[in-house]
Amino acid sequence: MAQQGPPPPRSGRPPASGQPRRGWSDDHRDDDEEFPPWAGPGVVPRWADHEDRERRRLRDQPARSGAATRQADRGGPPAAPAEPPAPGPRSRRAASRARRARQSKYIWGGALILVLVIVAGIGYQFLHQSHPKPVTDGLVTTFLAGEFKTVPDACSAVTPATLNQYLPGTRRTVRPRSLYGSAQSLCDWSVDARPLYRVLEVTVQAYAPSGLASGNGSATFAAKDAYLQASQGKLHPPKATHLPKATVSQIPGLGSSAFAALQVPSAGGDTTNLLTVVVRDHNVLITVVSEGPARSGRGYARVSATPLQAAAVAAARDIIAHLH
Repeated sequence: MAQQGPPPPRSGRPPASGQPRRGWSDDHRDDDEEFPPWAGPGVVPRWADHEDRERRRLRDQPARSGAATRQADRGGPPAAPAEPPAPGPRSRRAASRARRARQSKYIWGGALILVLVIVAGIGYQFLHQSHPKPVTDGLVTTFLAGEFKTVPDACSAVTPATLNQYLPGTRRTVRPRSLYGSAQSLCDWSVDARPLYRVLEVTVQAYAPSGLASGNGSATFAAKDAYLQASQGKLHPPKATHLPKATVSQIPGLGSSAFAALQVPSAGGDTTNLLTVVVRDHNVLITVVSEGPARSGRGYARVSATPLQAAAVAAARDIIAHLH
C-alpha cells in the first residue's frame, strides 16, 4: 500500500498555446474540474472564506451567464458583469445643485404668481374707478326731483306788504353782490327813524350735490348739513363773532324744517335783540335776520323778540312762495 503524501507540486511551465491556465479561483472553476489525486470521492477543497465565495458565485452566476451568452452571440469573449458605479463626490454635488435649482424654481414661480395677483387687483380697481357705474344707490351727482338750481331774487320776493307791516316808513334797500351767481341772492332793508329802528337781512342759498355732504351726497343732504351747522353756530358761536349763546326754538310748519335763535349782544352801551330764523326747503336754505333795540334809549323805542320773529317768518314765507 502506497503511502499517501502531499499533492505533487504544480508545474511552473506556462500552459499550452490556446489553453487557459487553470487555478483554484472560483471565478475560473467549473463543476467538472478535476481535483488532485489526494482528494477522495466527494471531497472539495475549502478555504477560510469558502462559504462567502460560494454565495457570491451563486449570486453572480445568472448575471454572468446572461452577459456571457450575449457576448458569445456577438462572437466575443464572455463579458464581465456590469456593476452600478458607486456615488462619488461629483454625483452628490450634482444632486445638490439639482435640488437647489428645483427649490429656486418653486420660489420664483410663487413670487411671479403673487406679483400677477397684485397687478390684477390694481388693474381691477383702476378700471372700476376709470369707468364708474351709473349712480343708483351710491353718491348722487345730479339734482334730484324737487331740488332747485337757482333761487328767486330776494329783494323782489319779499313782498311790499310784508315790508310795510314790519318796516314801515322810508326804507333803505341794499343788494349785496352774490358770490354764487343765480344759486344765491341777498337783500337788506333798514329803517332808522326815531323812535323806530329795524333791520331785516335775507339770504337765500341753493345747495348743489357734493361728495363732501352726508348721506348720499345729494343737494338736499348738503342743505341739511348747512342747516345743522347754522344751528350749532347759534348754540356755540365762534369767539371771533363776540356774540352770546342763543336761545333756539323750533318753528313747525315752515318749509321742511325751521328754527329761531335769539341773541342779545351789547356793544358801546347799546343792547340789541338779534332774532335769526333759518328755514330749509328741500335743498334751499333761507336765513332771515331781524333786529331792533332791546332797551329804550337815545330816542329809540324797545322792541321785543316776538315782532322781530314774526317779521323774519313772514319774509321767509314770501321766499318759499317764489320757490314753487
